[in-house]
Amino acid sequence: MIKNRRLLIPVLFAVVLTVGAEVPGKDGVAVNGISQLFPAADVKLEPNDGGAVRMEGDVAVVDVAPERSFSGAKFVFGKPFAFIDCRTVSVEISNRTDRAMGFGFYGIHRGDYTWYAAQRFRLEPNQSKVVTALNRPKSYVLSPGSQAIPGLIGYDAKSFPNSVNKSSTIDFFVVFCDRQNSPAQFDVKCIRADSGKQSFTLDVNDKFFPFVDEFGQYMHADWPGKVHSLEELMASAKAEEAALLSEPESPIPGVDRFGGWGAGPQLKATGMFRTEKWNGRWWLVDPDGHIFFSLGCNYVRLLCRTPVARRERFFSWLPSREDPLFADCWKDEKFNWHVDSLYKGVDTVPQFDFAKANQKRLYGEDWKEKFIDRQHRRMRSWGFTSMGNWSDPEIMAASRTPYVDNFNLDGVRKLEGDKHGMWRKFPDVFAPDFASNLVQRALTTRTPKSRTDPWCIGWFVENELHWGRGNKTDDMIDAVVGSPDDQPAKVEYLRRLKAAHGEDATFESATAKDKDDFAADIAERYFSTVKQAIEQVAPGRLYLGCRFHNSYPAALRAAAKYCDVVSFNCYRDLPETHRPPADAVDKPTIIGEFHFGSLDRGSLHAGLVPCCDMKDRIEHYKAYVRAALKDRNLVGVHWFFWSDMPLTGWMDGEDFMTGVLTVTDTPYPEMVEATRELARELYPQSARP
Repeated sequence: MIKNRRLLIPVLFAVVLTVGAEVPGKDGVAVNGISQLFPAADVKLEPNDGGAVRMEGDVAVVDVAPERSFSGAKFVFGKPFAFIDCRTVSVEISNRTDRAMGFGFYGIHRGDYTWYAAQRFRLEPNQSKVVTALNRPKSYVLSPGSQAIPGLIGYDAKSFPNSVNKSSTIDFFVVFCDRQNSPAQFDVKCIRADSGKQSFTLDVNDKFFPFVDEFGQYMHADWPGKVHSLEELMASAKAEEAALLSEPESPIPGVDRFGGWGAGPQLKATGMFRTEKWNGRWWLVDPDGHIFFSLGCNYVRLLCRTPVARRERFFSWLPSREDPLFADCWKDEKFNWHVDSLYKGVDTVPQFDFAKANQKRLYGEDWKEKFIDRQHRRMRSWGFTSMGNWSDPEIMAASRTPYVDNFNLDGVRKLEGDKHGMWRKFPDVFAPDFASNLVQRALTTRTPKSRTDPWCIGWFVENELHWGRGNKTDDMIDAVVGSPDDQPAKVEYLRRLKAAHGEDATFESATAKDKDDFAADIAERYFSTVKQAIEQVAPGRLYLGCRFHNSYPAALRAAAKYCDVVSFNCYRDLPETHRPPADAVDKPTIIGEFHFGSLDRGSLHAGLVPCCDMKDRIEHYKAYVRAALKDRNLVGVHWFFWSDMPLTGWMDGEDFMTGVLTVTDTPYPEMVEATRELARELYPQSARP
């Protein structure tokens, strides 16, 4: 996951609703709940990302610039447009080009550059269409005068002053075309907003507290599946156990023991997971030689600890730290890196795990063994074929469900000038001990047996390393130049500049080619050295890459050269990623994280890709996986994640309730049925030539 979530909002297409003035229609007048935003007298047209725009009568005609990701037009309002109870925004658009193209639109609030009412879509050659974006609120907002809820992303006024009571208006709308290799053209005939009653406002005052019940659920709402008593908790567990007993086997037709397609083609069996391009499509191949698609889930484990210190009034119930049943649900943990206004300068913070407390209510002190068994049975019965990153080592080590393992580069010397690293600074690949330290890190995977375990698919190394904003090398070079003078990468960079431009050369002497070449060498050294370390420690184990969330072409090219599978975390409506360039080595890819969330099941935060409700969430989930199954390079997608995060957030402030299971260990039945439906389609559909 990513440290500064607000930076991702433009990719995530979120909508935030607040209370404001009446929605204006054409020239400021709303008509029958429909507000016309364009054409309108006070709208000014501007180009966006290299595009060009002009008016032809009442129609805006847009010329798209090649090789741009958001080339199109801005529709700038004379007065900001207020989102009040706005249900949808619609755009009437025509593709004027003789090829199919992808499009998108979104609204912008200048104050914090939050994106609103956004949508992605596709138009066939010369097709015209009215495309509608539903409100998909990312989180509740606090009503004017409300208090903050410290320690949660979006509600900590000290850490995120711009996220509270902000973003109530749209200053301009953008309509754009996805990146094209050649010029293209489209037009926009109309933009409208449809009002409708919706409320996503929290009035946080003294009466609001406490808002977390004894099971870790939100107190001020009800929803299907909410647990109201110990009796209901136990009845829910018994009902699920009966369901697992009635459907113990995978819904995948012709499935083998690993979750591969046993009824499909028989390929070479090596006793380990590997990759092969079969029938024009990349596949994972399981140890028995059957094609395998990794429909997985991250964090298959029990981890729902939430900070309690300085937030005691959030909770309606907290047991004593000496309670005979719940004492080990408490843990003092070292402060992480978020919500520093709350815990700055604090060494350790008391935390309580409501999910673990619920397990103890259900199963007593021997809950863990039953919990491990139940997760494997669930995955098999529901149709998941793998456990994604950061799953419980004890669950992985049981060798009943394929899994991925990982290790980070803690202890390896970093670029001290790296100011943009999401989780940690970028490693200095020129440090003399980089390779030897990598080998030592490779020996510290979460599950030691994964070096030889046939159930281990492969290893991710690091997570969301920062390769540069906007697909440019500038951030990497700035990290090198901004480091101390004895930083090995900085010493080497200056040596190369002097060799190219003379002994008087400085960092200011660097040309664009110098920067690109050095950044490319960093990527080459990084991926090649990691690959060598894995081959030394675990010969034949698949190297699954670094889980890109941003990159530049040279980094993608190097990844394709050395990784067995190139990985991306892709929080979008569909599995669209920064693929390796066309001249790179052809390699399979995997999506290490994606999810969709909503606010209708007791959540205060819908995650990184918000939906209207559970129904909308499920539709997006199925569309995403089905699109992945049609992609001839994708060999897997991993949902983030297995169980909901705590309502009051983890130590890093993340409070995304996007799990397959709730804090009470209750499955969301819609997610279970959707996964079973997808599992039945997994191989027969995607294996077609």
